[in-house]
Amino acid sequence: MKTTIQETAQELIARKDYPEVIKAALQLIIDGQMNSLALDKVLAEKGIRRITDIKEKTLDVLLDYADIILEDDVLTPEELTNLKMLKLFFRIEEGDFQKNNKFNRVQTIIIKQLEKLYADNILDEQEALHQSDLQGVFGLGFDEYEKIVQKVVRK
Repeated sequence: MKTTIQETAQELIARKDYPEVIKAALQLIIDGQMNSLALDKVLAEKGIRRITDIKEKTLDVLLDYADIILEDDVLTPEELTNLKMLKLFFRIEEGDFQKNNKFNRVQTIIIKQLEKLYADNILDEQEALHQSDLQGVFGLGFDEYEKIVQKVVRK
């Protein structure tokens, strides 16, 4: 389990072959400079006018981050906060995953988590909150999330 966003950012760089601009943004996180001004400076240095020009790559980073923090099947409050901070840092908005064809990957992550939550056929309060957190992090509406849940429940 990675305990800090800096450690997980280091692991992302080590595991994935990201474009230079993404590596530079992750380096900002590692260096404790996770703010809009620093990110805008990196974008400008790399010749990128708007964060939306690399939206697909930033979504990949968020999904890769989610994969890493969920490897232990636990989403701690700190990890959830870090995931939300990463969304803010990369200016990821509700609907971005669907607009950028990342919904299948989001669905895969959620299904994996739901299968673990439903393994004992009992859903306690903490597990229900975990579901709510997953729904919120990925910006899914109730109906979208419910369709994913039904795929797991029907298995």
